[in-house]
Amino acid sequence: MKKSFRSTASLLLAYGAITLATVFSVASAQEVQSIKPEDLKKLMESKSDFVVVDTQPKSAYDTGHIAGAVNFPWASQIKTPANLPRNKLLVLYCACGHEEDSIDVAKQLMKKFGYKQVKVLEGGWLRWEELGYPTVK
Repeated sequence: MKKSFRSTASLLLAYGAITLATVFSVASAQEVQSIKPEDLKKLMESKSDFVVVDTQPKSAYDTGHIAGAVNFPWASQIKTPANLPRNKLLVLYCACGHEEDSIDVAKQLMKKFGYKQVKVLEGGWLRWEELGYPTVK
């Protein structure tokens, strides 16, 4: 009985350790910071060194986007981060209801490619446009 108890206890401890490690790695990868439109506008006015990234399809980007934004469309599996710089803040946005495409891109960039400075614009394109901030159409 003691041997069976030790085996079960060892298995439970190992399972618990694996579960905790998984939870912590998933939690850290899922933590995507956001930035308010007003704060992004201030960054733009201060000429800070950052990149605004539109994660919408090229056709939506061509219809209108935040002034100075580059297009990096959402993909379920990003194969390469293309020319997105690693040493600058990236501010991602889309026109989704809850910025789910931008959050997904941010998570992929951080988890798969090691990006550290990634934020998602609160309210995305729709809020930016609603506030009358600089756009290109």
